[in-house]
Amino acid sequence: MIQLTQFYIRNFRPWLLGVYTRIVYSGSRVEIGKRFRTDSIPRIIVDKGCVVKIGSNVEFRRNIEIRSHGISKIIIGNNVRIDRGVRLLAANTAIIDINEKVRIGLYSVFNGGDSITVGAKSLVSGFVYLQTSMHGFAQKSLSVQEQGYNHAPVVLEQDTWLGTHVVVLPGITIGKGAVVGSNAVVSKNILSYQVVAGIP
Repeated sequence: MIQLTQFYIRNFRPWLLGVYTRIVYSGSRVEIGKRFRTDSIPRIIVDKGCVVKIGSNVEFRRNIEIRSHGISKIIIGNNVRIDRGVRLLAANTAIIDINEKVRIGLYSVFNGGDSITVGAKSLVSGFVYLQTSMHGFAQKSLSVQEQGYNHAPVVLEQDTWLGTHVVVLPGITIGKGAVVGSNAVVSKNILSYQVVAGIP
């Protein structure tokens, strides 16, 4: 009985909810590949003119939120696993491109006012924040809220590893195989295979 229950929770239920997800979002500018599995039906909001593509053999945990606004795109490659509470937001003309075999930890946020690229086999730990937008603040006669945003893309090349609670600021490229230690704030580009920690 215990084995049957575990099989249901780990295999059959996520597969069944994957089927339900396909039905819920069929015809709504969302494409989902084969063998999609999820622990709960994700919240997906896609404006007219936007596209969300989810590859094959993708696994979602609970409470995933995906939002595509403006004329943006969100592309999730094959064999990607996304943990619970993750939020992917693309706006304007941004493209969020998550390549194959990427792992994204719980409650991480991809804030895509500009494009975000995550290279194949990269590991993004929990509570990571990838930020492509910053409020303007230089005009002293206007409040911060009135000054709009500046945007710049974020690129993680393949096989990068971001530790827990890392924040990556707009315009940053993290090179192939680089490692960023937990709680770091990345304000400068990181070379391939470099290991950094703290606040560069």
